Amino acid sequence: MLARSQETELRFEGQHRQNGWELQGSARYGKSKNQTAVEPTFEFKQTAEGWRGGARGLRAQDVLAWSAPWLDDPARDWLVPLDPRGELPEISLQTGPDPAAYFATVQLRGLACRPVRGLPGFDNVSGVLAFGPDRGRIDLRSRQLRVDASGILRAPISLDSLIGTVDWRRSPTELRVESAGLALANPDLNGRFWGSVTLPDAGQPVLDVRGHYWAVRAAQVWRYLPVAVIPEPAVAWLDRAFIGGRVAAGDVVFRGPPARFPFDHGEGLFETRFQFEDATVNYMPGWPKLEQGRATVLFRNRGLQVDVDAGRLLEGELDNLAVRIDDLANVIIRAKGRGKGPGASMWRALKDSPAGQALGEDLPNLQIEGNNTLDLDLAIPLDSTPIQIGGRVGLMENNVELPSWNIELGRLRGEVRFTETTLAAEKIQTLLRGEPMQLDLDLIGREGSRELRARLRGQMGIKSLLGEQGAMLERYFSGKSGWEAVLAVPTHRRERANTPLFGFELTSDLRGIAVRLPAPLGKPANEARTLKLNVRPSPKQSNFNVALEYGRSVRAALALSDFPRQPRLERGELRINAGSAQLPEAPGLAVIAHLPRWSPESSVQSSDANTSDGSTKRPRTPNVKDGVKTTGFLTVLRRMEARIDDLVISGRSLGKIDLKLSRSNDEIRLDCEGESLAGRVTVPDAPTPQRPVNVALQRAYVSEAVDRLAERPALAEIDPRQLPSLVVTVGDLRIGEIKPGRLRVVAIPGPAGIHLTEISLNSERQRIAATGQWRQVSGRQVTELDAKLEGESLGGVLAAFGYPNNGIERGKIRADAVVEWGAALPDFQWDRLRGTLKLQVGPGQLRDINPGFGRMIGMLNVKNLTRRLSFDFSDLLQPGMGFDQISGHFAFERGQARTDDLSIEAPAAHIKIQGAVGLQVRNFDQTITVTPHFGGALPVAGTIAGGPVVGAAVFVAEQLLQKNIEQATRYRYTLKGSWDNPVVEYVQESSPPAEIKGFASDNPR
Repeated sequence: MLARSQETELRFEGQHRQNGWELQGSARYGKSKNQTAVEPTFEFKQTAEGWRGGARGLRAQDVLAWSAPWLDDPARDWLVPLDPRGELPEISLQTGPDPAAYFATVQLRGLACRPVRGLPGFDNVSGVLAFGPDRGRIDLRSRQLRVDASGILRAPISLDSLIGTVDWRRSPTELRVESAGLALANPDLNGRFWGSVTLPDAGQPVLDVRGHYWAVRAAQVWRYLPVAVIPEPAVAWLDRAFIGGRVAAGDVVFRGPPARFPFDHGEGLFETRFQFEDATVNYMPGWPKLEQGRATVLFRNRGLQVDVDAGRLLEGELDNLAVRIDDLANVIIRAKGRGKGPGASMWRALKDSPAGQALGEDLPNLQIEGNNTLDLDLAIPLDSTPIQIGGRVGLMENNVELPSWNIELGRLRGEVRFTETTLAAEKIQTLLRGEPMQLDLDLIGREGSRELRARLRGQMGIKSLLGEQGAMLERYFSGKSGWEAVLAVPTHRRERANTPLFGFELTSDLRGIAVRLPAPLGKPANEARTLKLNVRPSPKQSNFNVALEYGRSVRAALALSDFPRQPRLERGELRINAGSAQLPEAPGLAVIAHLPRWSPESSVQSSDANTSDGSTKRPRTPNVKDGVKTTGFLTVLRRMEARIDDLVISGRSLGKIDLKLSRSNDEIRLDCEGESLAGRVTVPDAPTPQRPVNVALQRAYVSEAVDRLAERPALAEIDPRQLPSLVVTVGDLRIGEIKPGRLRVVAIPGPAGIHLTEISLNSERQRIAATGQWRQVSGRQVTELDAKLEGESLGGVLAAFGYPNNGIERGKIRADAVVEWGAALPDFQWDRLRGTLKLQVGPGQLRDINPGFGRMIGMLNVKNLTRRLSFDFSDLLQPGMGFDQISGHFAFERGQARTDDLSIEAPAAHIKIQGAVGLQVRNFDQTITVTPHFGGALPVAGTIAGGPVVGAAVFVAEQLLQKNIEQATRYRYTLKGSWDNPVVEYVQESSPPAEIKGFASDNPR
């Protein structure tokens, strides 16, 4: 017998068998307080693998008392405070060769333990416990047990059943307890919970527990709330708020150390969310009680949120209600919700509520017809802090009258907002001249100096914004954009001397509106540009002063009469990049501008505008018989002074220029003066063919293009049907190094577009005459030209167009072209060109060839060519080779020039060229046939005058010049590749010459 204490005895006996020892024994645990003595028995057998056996009739408290001295410190520290108690009817044990490697199974009956270290305590737990040195599991099958939540809940809770499994694992530093699911039930609720508990040897336990519960009685919810950390006022509110209903289902999460609950510094998360049905919520005395509600309740750490999505409030239905407490330690009840019902009863309930009593006489006497909504937003502290009130009355296509303001509103949709001290309305939906709008009303200022402010916002066109007086502006503005108009009308104006009748401000970013005004005022519809307009009555209130800001650089000061019915400009000043505008004394409009860079193309914008139904509306096309009138901006313009640092026309710079405009009778005159441009432009108020817009310039010196075509504004949207009659004369036109001479253009409008009745460009070296038209056809634009070029010398024509010292003499040239392209007149591109060209050059002579010119028209290795012309064939090719004729026809289509009959006649050979030259992609696809004239030299250089295709023949002919050229009869070559790197290959004839084939390089010496 081994005695551990006076109260504990252990008896055993054993026999040694063939396989090892067999032990049997019993123990006796003495009486203790409230417990009787027990005498458990045990038996063990030794096997080859270790020991097997078990015990019966043990108690948990006796086992802990007997085994505690053998436990390590960490195990003892967390097991002893639990104070486990209860019956262990049967224990089975199995060990390995090392007794420390064991596995035990224990039946539990009526087991209890205390809450400790933030973990809940239990009473009357039953099940099966299986464990080893570092891990274990308990299979719970408990009935009628009690759970003590360690003071977190208001009181211990009783459960009818607790079923599930719990696993644990021991590591060197901690014990981890896990469960895949514990099901519990009692008359108040049913639930299932899962998760883990980590018990470190040093530090605080950490829980990560989740759960789902259902069929909860709402009146008993208070039993399951963490009231230990909720102040008494908040507990009292919770007890009063949830007074009926049931919880259909809910979820709970507890993650973190229980000792740090409620996790004020982010140490963890406690969250429970449940659905509340048929609820009655009394969130605040004096306010309408929520009944028959359907709600979601969320507790999150210290916060509480109740979201109600259905129920009844007064005589109406509740759309939603949210009641929340952000901090249960400092309770401020925030209630926010909406009800829907008869407007009159809701407004009356609001007036009778604490909010209405606080507002008193400041709450207007609204007379409402129809159903409305009532929104409440309350902040109600439980202490003496003042209540904060916010609310809205929703208008639902009904009629509202404010007798004290003498305002009647019909078919309104919107809200009237209120607080404990203010009243306002915003985003009221209404119609203005058929357009949907938003209207805001606000009473601002201090008592005695208040004003009623109305703000109107929406997408509108100019006519919808200004009414009939806006019709006159439609020719300059198309489309719709967002506008904001603010009208401020002072109250009690009779009591406030010298108070203006009103103040009016209008702002817009103009995105969606195309402005067809001269640059930089014009803009396309997709560009945003801020417009601000401020209107105030003049001091004498006889007319109205207007201050305008447009973009960053445009400012204007205007005086208008008869505003806003039929506004007319009396006088004004417009400044562009020239500082602030001042109202002038003289009538009419004065313009002062400084433009760093300006192009007339930028003043022409799209004339299309999207209507409200998404269709496209084009402004009315003027009647050509009546002429295109320039009323509006130009008719009120009296004076202009402008300096342009860089004037760009069609992508070419004209440099600095000064402009001065003046009005005389029914026309305006624009004088321009600069080193590159000088002359006068006269614009009648109503241009006609007999009195056109006249552009008369003494000189126009234009530089090389400064803008690539892709970067210049698209001109395809210019409607040629709206252009006026125009006559342009330029005495001296220069474009870079090109000096084509005198230009004259006459354009007459017609029903389909502009007739170009005369285009001439003449000098001593060339004469160009053309006619044509620029038309609008079936929604697209077409330009057609019929042009003739004549010159006494090909070299002179080339020199006039920028190729001096070209080495070509004589060669009388004539070219006839009939072409068209499917675009506006200024939008010429090779891939759009269609038509024909007839070329004929008479006898001429070639001298020194300019390499640059050679590369441009021949696209061959001109350096090598000129070297050969200078050295290799000096015995055959004397300086000044002649050609008899160059002639042929070209057809233009899809960016190519194709010929079947281009021929070059020279004393030494006949060269025929067939195929295409890519004008857009700059490549060759040609066949060249060379037929030498026996007995004479081949003047290779003469072919250069024919352009890219002829230059190829030059390259071929250069390869043919051998000592025995007289033996050749005809040679055919293909020319392919780019202009810069062409590839010439010999084509084998069906009956080739006997000795010589291909290039000289094909027959090495």
